[in-house]
Amino acid sequence: MNYEIFISEKPQDGREIKEIKGIPVVTPVQVHGGEVSFVASVPTVPPISDGLITDSKKIWIGVLTADCLPIFLVGEGAVGVVHAGWRGTLKGIAFNAASYMSKFTRVKKAILGVSICGGCYEVRSDVRNSFSKEYSSCFTEVGDGKLLFDLKCANRVQLKAAGVEVIEDLNFCTICNNDRFFSYRKEKTKKRTLSAIRLL
Repeated sequence: MNYEIFISEKPQDGREIKEIKGIPVVTPVQVHGGEVSFVASVPTVPPISDGLITDSKKIWIGVLTADCLPIFLVGEGAVGVVHAGWRGTLKGIAFNAASYMSKFTRVKKAILGVSICGGCYEVRSDVRNSFSKEYSSCFTEVGDGKLLFDLKCANRVQLKAAGVEVIEDLNFCTICNNDRFFSYRKEKTKKRTLSAIRLL
């Protein structure tokens, strides 16, 4: 279970990082969906996907975020990375990625990366109404039809449903820790944080 994680910080724009330590980084075209792609090398055309899995030691796989939740998956001989905003979470991206990976290796743990926290992520009631009752504990009413949504809580529900027993949290928020990480909600920035993982 040897792996390495990389998370870019300000002022570096993660979109500009094409390699880390001389090893290429593969990022998908993210569409806030539920699709997962397997990559074994640098593709000629990036996959349209919000989850990547690899068993190659010759590439990093990464996602770009500025409030959405990056999730790292660690297995025996394989790693994964997920981009989970509320729409991707609604489509089951974390469950899909962990289930896909479980077909050929046990997912030993998931690591929740840098994202907006449950105390900062304000949504309208239509977002809560889109989710089933199993996610009700992930929402907190704050009045005037507004709620706080805990993305990490929602994705823990999915990871546990997919059989992932160990879930770690890096405990960084894009708004609380805005001095270090980009937040679209706070800054309306086009810059992104790169969260990447590779096998060693």
